[in-house]
Amino acid sequence: MNQGTQIKLILNLGDKVKISPPIWMGNRLEVQPGDLTRFAPTGTGVYGYFEPVSHPFKGTSVHEDSGGVVYFGKNHDKRDFEAMLRLLGVHTEARDYAVFTQAATNPIDYLHQMRIVSRFAMRHMYGALDDESYKRFEDQSMTVAEILRHFIEANFDKYRSGRESLTGLIGGDEDFEIESLAFGFMVENSYHQVYRIWSRAWLVTK
Repeated sequence: MNQGTQIKLILNLGDKVKISPPIWMGNRLEVQPGDLTRFAPTGTGVYGYFEPVSHPFKGTSVHEDSGGVVYFGKNHDKRDFEAMLRLLGVHTEARDYAVFTQAATNPIDYLHQMRIVSRFAMRHMYGALDDESYKRFEDQSMTVAEILRHFIEANFDKYRSGRESLTGLIGGDEDFEIESLAFGFMVENSYHQVYRIWSRAWLVTK
C-alpha cells in the first residue's frame, strides 16, 4: 500500500478530495511537488526564489506580506482557524489544487501531513503541467479551507476514537508527561499558493 492510499484510508478522505501520487504522472521533474521531504522556496520567481531560513525576521520573501508557520493545539474552533488562514493570506475558497499526503515513519517529527499545491504552482513553479493539462485540470470538490478543516477533524476522530493511541508515542510516561494531539500549518509559498498542514504529538506535563 503506498503512502497516498494509506493516508486516504486512515483519514477517511474517501471521495472528498483527489490524492495525487508522489511522482507526478511519471514526469521526470527536477523537483516533484509530491516530494514532502522538501519545502517550497518563497518568492514569486520573477526576481528569483529564496530558500526558507529559520531566523524569524528573515523567514519570508521581501515580496510577500504574509505567511509563515503556525503551531496550534486542540483548543480552537472553526472560526479561529478560518481567521488564522485569512491572516496568513491563504486562498481559502480555491478548488484548483493538487493534494499530496504522507504518513510518518518517525512520530517525533509528525504523524500525518498534507501538502496543497495550486494549479498555478503545478504549472509555473514545478513545471508538472503543460498548457493543455493546465486547461484540463479538474477542480476539487472541497475548498482549501474545507480540506484543511477535514484533515484536522479526521486526525481528532482517529485518536479520540481509540483506533490508535498517542500514549507513549514520543516518550510520555502516562504520569508526569502525557501525549496530546496538536498541529502545524505552513504557507510554503504565498504567491504560488503552496500550503502544508501536519498533525503532531506533544507532551502535556503536570
